Amino acid sequence: MVQISQNLSEANVNKTGGAELNSPHHSGQHSSGGPSFDQDEVVKTASHHGSGESSLFSTALSFISKNKDKEEEPIDEEDSTKAHEKVYQKNDASGLSASALGSAAALQVLQQFVGGKASSSSSSQSGGTTQLISLAMAEATKLFDKSGDKVIGDKQDAVNGAAMTIMKLVVQSKFGGSGTTGGKDSGGLSGLLSLASQFAK
Repeated sequence: MVQISQNLSEANVNKTGGAELNSPHHSGQHSSGGPSFDQDEVVKTASHHGSGESSLFSTALSFISKNKDKEEEPIDEEDSTKAHEKVYQKNDASGLSASALGSAAALQVLQQFVGGKASSSSSSQSGGTTQLISLAMAEATKLFDKSGDKVIGDKQDAVNGAAMTIMKLVVQSKFGGSGTTGGKDSGGLSGLLSLASQFAK
């Protein structure tokens, strides 16, 4: 999507991820060789900002934990950005899967970080992965509340989609973006990967 790519190109996202993504910060964290985050804090923050039972968010964390192999699968930038544009610019979620709706929500949260629209506490690099995944899942619940009757799937699918999209971006940011994204003109997503690594400390 042009708008996301333009915003990303204007942002200072030169910092790249590395071993720091695996550094432990919390007990009871999600890691297993991937980016760590405080699961309890994720559920608490997502519940505060989103809608629905907290089980929506804890179930999503279980989903990404059980599907860690998918975190390194290429992200189709074309599909993801088209879904984002359809939902946020055209206000039309008809025909989208709930998972795609969640992916669009995740991109929206990343775009807000790039544009400096997130609160100062949310945009802090400390615990960045925790914040990103929390806000993405929360955004997915609000988006589903607004457009859920037009999409294929349920609210849990939307939250799962948002969580997995963030995890893919954070995990794949370690590899610089090139070759980890799919679809036409996938270079734009490398900026998202760089952005994800900036907050994944």
